[in-house]
Amino acid sequence: MVINGSKVSIDLNRLMEVRDSARDLLTRLDREFPYIHLGSSLAALDIINVLIRIMRRNNDDCRDWFILSIGHVAPALYAILAVEGLIPEERLMEVNQLSSSISTHADNMDLPYIDATTGSLGQGLSMGVGLALAGRVRDCNDGFVYVLMGDGELNEGQTWEAATTAVKYGLDNLKVIVSLNGYQLDGATSTIKPISYARVFEAIGWNVLFGNGHDYEEIIRLINKAHEFKGKPTVIFLSTIRGKGIRNLENTSKQTLNPPPRPQFSMREALGTTLARLGEDNDRLVVVTTDVGESTRARYFGERFPNRYFNIGISEQDLVGVSVGLALGGYVPVAMAYSMFMMRGWEQIRNSLGRMNLNVKLIATHAGLSDFADGPSHQALEDVALMRTLNNMVIVAPADAWDVERIIPRIIEYKGPVYARIGRDYSPPITMDMDYEFKIGEVYELIDGDDVIVMGYGPPLYNAVRAATELRRIGIRMGVYNVPTIKPLNNDAVSRIARRVGNVIVVEEHSPRGGLGSAIAELVSGFARVKVLGVDGYGHWGRSEEELLRFFGLDEESIMDVALKLVNS
Repeated sequence: MVINGSKVSIDLNRLMEVRDSARDLLTRLDREFPYIHLGSSLAALDIINVLIRIMRRNNDDCRDWFILSIGHVAPALYAILAVEGLIPEERLMEVNQLSSSISTHADNMDLPYIDATTGSLGQGLSMGVGLALAGRVRDCNDGFVYVLMGDGELNEGQTWEAATTAVKYGLDNLKVIVSLNGYQLDGATSTIKPISYARVFEAIGWNVLFGNGHDYEEIIRLINKAHEFKGKPTVIFLSTIRGKGIRNLENTSKQTLNPPPRPQFSMREALGTTLARLGEDNDRLVVVTTDVGESTRARYFGERFPNRYFNIGISEQDLVGVSVGLALGGYVPVAMAYSMFMMRGWEQIRNSLGRMNLNVKLIATHAGLSDFADGPSHQALEDVALMRTLNNMVIVAPADAWDVERIIPRIIEYKGPVYARIGRDYSPPITMDMDYEFKIGEVYELIDGDDVIVMGYGPPLYNAVRAATELRRIGIRMGVYNVPTIKPLNNDAVSRIARRVGNVIVVEEHSPRGGLGSAIAELVSGFARVKVLGVDGYGHWGRSEEELLRFFGLDEESIMDVALKLVNS
């Protein structure tokens, strides 16, 4: 078959051979690392198999562009590239290793057909609009921009801002394809937001086409048809089957054939069970989430109190606004999302929540490096800095799952806005054997010491405790302090400890700029030396959170090394 826009002939038999081999590779990859979103990747496999063959990839300014807006199906692209010999198979099997150039998302623009880094849903169409406008300015009459999207990401408001811009400028060089596999994180798309998005596209002025995303002849026919339209952008809705070709995955919400073992006790497990328990005694407590009820364990609350649980889909700015309205209505809303994506609503947090000083609890999970599998697009390393700038925002960050159980009831009792920063699954025991009642603003001693001290929050404290134990063997007494309240910082306690010791190390899964380390340095730098151990850059993919802590120098050995240098200098 021939694509008229690119004048490329496509061998259907070759397409099927590549598809079958790529599917086999994906199932092997799922056994190697069961975080690759196998179900969604299989749904989009046939579409990507066609797209990479029709695009003109010459080096001139008028070439075709590809935006993989559903960045989590990148493994489908990688598998096809491996079958075609463009990347070695053994390199594919190294997915998410620290030294690998291949991750679970579209993170590396050095790989073929990755024209933009993606992973945060709803942002790809805007990029496509920009590229289409660039082609218009260059007077490229035969260059096209292809954007592959998922049906779940159509929840995002940015998608519709971009869609209306495309109509305004008549971007007929923009071709959007939507993989309609019918599922998103918390279940069927029809139950999360039961909307006909095709009708919305049509109503605002797009050409809309429909077809089967697993029928190669039909996919090619529809792309040919899209190239015929002039004066308007075109979207092609292709029905796909999640887990296509794998009986145990087809048409289910499952993303892997090899689910990793679920920890008995984790930060998010503690969060979900604690909220559900608190709901028994507080009929004003409501929970709002953004299609992450399962991932954040918010669903535990929803199962017990369905009338006070609202899943508004993938729309984080809306999350803040809805929560603000619930607070104005006299309720105590808990807004739950991944910490990275909650930052999408920062302006709403400032203007709608902060300025009115409303009683909203922002509980952000998967913070720091805890989402090792999804990589940089999902790793919030700047959130504390952003929240610290808000005058009346309380910021808390538990050390471990046991701290979560102490902290959540207290912030629900507190009257005013709170940002709670919580990890995912990795929760080594830091405060498990401690008996204390959490109070906002308190600092808690884990180990005493007067040669050097470590202050921090979250899993890095576990490594600090281990480092302190080892240093005692050589006569160095390193104190370790849990600082679960980042704002308001207990200035008196922190100053007193820092003045007494003189050497302060701060550990946090956050940028070294703007977080707890900055807050402490601003306070004590006149009379104590402060060394901040944080995460420089935008994070990294990995195969465990512990591995990433080592990679960024937040491990036991790195903390010991810094402590020794401070003590001996």
